Amino acid sequence: MGSEEIFKLNVPPGKLAITWFNSYSGVMVKSPGAILIFDPVKVSFEECVRANAIIITHEHLDHFDPKLAKELQQKTRAPILTTPFVAASLLNENVKALRVGDSTTIEDIELHALRCDHPANEPLSFIVSTRPSRPLPNKVGGGEGLLFPCPSPVVYHPSDSEAFPEMVEVAVKYKPNILLYVGVSPRSAAQIARLVHPKVVVSFYSDAGSEKKFIEAIRREAPETKVRLIKRFEIYQYPEL
Repeated sequence: MGSEEIFKLNVPPGKLAITWFNSYSGVMVKSPGAILIFDPVKVSFEECVRANAIIITHEHLDHFDPKLAKELQQKTRAPILTTPFVAASLLNENVKALRVGDSTTIEDIELHALRCDHPANEPLSFIVSTRPSRPLPNKVGGGEGLLFPCPSPVVYHPSDSEAFPEMVEVAVKYKPNILLYVGVSPRSAAQIARLVHPKVVVSFYSDAGSEKKFIEAIRREAPETKVRLIKRFEIYQYPEL
């Protein structure tokens, strides 16, 4: 199993696909029209050669490899979207610095930069959502109305953020379906899930013991939230049906 599987995957309208390309922070999110690469580190160059945007949440070494980021940008021609601190270190004209509250569009994806409570230089969390497709004419039975698609999936990617009370505003404003958790603390994941009320928490699978602790933590804090732990290059699609 490798990255080629998600590159080949045809993501239908109204869905998103997610996979890990390393064992921690590196994540790909694919919509019907775009591929986003988050925090490429500890991965062979060939495994990330397609992207519409490369997103770096902060400068810590487990999230930011300057050499790899530059190589990927040169190969894919995709913009790097990141913090002002990381942008200043890259010195590349195709790098865009984002601050909390900024938004940008990548093909059919809307990306919103949010607060990240983590000891780094202006770290960022993100909301990823696909723009709803255009309504289709309703010709069933000769009707003249419009058929609207299901609401598009919304991903909340807090990066290494700790939970903080204002995360409830993320739930109110963006209504995320998916919490994409790349941290190592089941307790933090559960606290964030309790605040933002996602339908599902997607995180990486390490071993059976860790899986059990993670699921138990989510059940205690956010019992209505499902848990999906996936292995490297395993693809998760939402909605599941």
